[in-house]
Amino acid sequence: MFAYNLPDGLPASSRTVWSQLPLQPLTAGPLTPFSHSVIDEVAKSAWYQYFDELGFAPMPRSQVLRQSQGRVYLNLTLSAQRDAEAAAVEPLTLMINGKPFALAKWEKPGFLANITTGRSRKKIEHVIETYRQQMADVTQKAAAWYGKTQELRWSQADILQVMEEIERVSIPSFKIFFAVRHNLERVYNRLLWTLEAKQPFPASLALVNHALGDLDQLFEYRMAEQLLALGALAASDKATIAWLESQNYENWQTTLPNQPFIAAMEHFLQQYGHRSLAEGEVRSARWQQEPALLFASLLAYTQQPPTRPAPIPGAAKLQPLLDAVAPDQRKAVQQQVQQIRQLLLLQSQALHAYAYILAGTQRWALAAAKEAAVDKRMRQTDDVFFFQLEEVKQMMTGEWNISSLQAIHDTCDQRKIEFMGWQQEFAPTLLIGNSVADPVHHGLPGTRGEATGPLHCCEKPMPGIDHHAIIGTPQLDSGWAFVLPFARALVSATGTPLDPIVAAAHAWQIPTVLALGPQYGKLVASAQTTVHGDTGQVEQ
Repeated sequence: MFAYNLPDGLPASSRTVWSQLPLQPLTAGPLTPFSHSVIDEVAKSAWYQYFDELGFAPMPRSQVLRQSQGRVYLNLTLSAQRDAEAAAVEPLTLMINGKPFALAKWEKPGFLANITTGRSRKKIEHVIETYRQQMADVTQKAAAWYGKTQELRWSQADILQVMEEIERVSIPSFKIFFAVRHNLERVYNRLLWTLEAKQPFPASLALVNHALGDLDQLFEYRMAEQLLALGALAASDKATIAWLESQNYENWQTTLPNQPFIAAMEHFLQQYGHRSLAEGEVRSARWQQEPALLFASLLAYTQQPPTRPAPIPGAAKLQPLLDAVAPDQRKAVQQQVQQIRQLLLLQSQALHAYAYILAGTQRWALAAAKEAAVDKRMRQTDDVFFFQLEEVKQMMTGEWNISSLQAIHDTCDQRKIEFMGWQQEFAPTLLIGNSVADPVHHGLPGTRGEATGPLHCCEKPMPGIDHHAIIGTPQLDSGWAFVLPFARALVSATGTPLDPIVAAAHAWQIPTVLALGPQYGKLVASAQTTVHGDTGQVEQ
């Protein structure tokens, strides 16, 4: 996320920087064509609206996203240029081949220029604060739209109506997520450069992560906390324990023997049922559809109840960071840490709201698939996710109809093969132009601490097996919140400490190492493993 190597040096032509990292809380691995097109459509509109609200004269035809090996890459250079030109904001600066590489041209403004650009920088703060104030209303409207999709009978008229709403209802929450993540990365980057002289990367990263303290208002933390409350309720009733041990979780509303527990489950799913693993992949099953992981986590609780770690005072966490900078920098560093904390919380809230839209969009897509299955354009429901959003719309309006049946089937088959190939590939996190930038450090500190135990590698949580193990996964996202009370440590192939699930791991004091890259594939499952959260090292 900071230091990279380019074996052939910076490209002579395009030096646009494209990164997977900002969108990884949503996009775990390759996306199906439908999911990519949904995010691509809303990202372009959200990017334009954000910079338009700042008054930074955005370019409407700019390429905000690109796709490579099925992964989504965000254009970091584009946003850095808007900030630098309109507000003299210091751009994101990477270390490329050992030298600083700024994503946009920038000069520190003089006295008079600083008066004008200072107003623009204040506008950024004002817009983010406005988003914070709007967040509850944005979430409420997203939840209401999701509720509407649940109540529809999905007549052809319903399908056509909702089809026209998807982009419009997506923009408010995605815009906040984009704006927050963009500024979060910028502030984090500036703080790392402040530390670079005395605490070079990645040691600087560990200091910053530790200084953030207990972020116990994140939705990812609260999901895990409420899981413990459900677990305590389940563990207090022998009949409920026996039901959980049967692992027959179908028709749970009618087979569970404990009515208060049923009510508590329904309340939990009302709050979080629209969440899931890999939420940006629209076809991912939401907890409301498949609560088996939740029940498995509750079963693990009844077998060995986890305990909350004792909180560490915030001042004790911040002081090592302040000691690493010059006295005249400490006030600014404290302000940046507080800003990061606030942005992390708003990021979590925006993702929670956008997850409602994604879950409702899934309902629409499945309804559209059933409509197209009537004349065999869709051979199975899941086929819908191998068509782009605009193509599905064309099927619903009759523009792509039975006369193109063979072309539709061939397109679906070809894309399935292509998607299977993407799943076998490890895509780079950063591109400069078309050149692959390799991270200098394979393994980044996420949460401080050290832990040793057997490594359990999995692509989705398995609480019965994961209980107090070192858990390894290709990528952590918000859907892994259920393992936070149980994991001894977390290891992932990708990710950054800016991801909300990693920020939530701070509060649970779970040693975490991220971004192992190809090294993750060399780890031996079940082997005794030591995770060094302070240095980003994993040893077997």
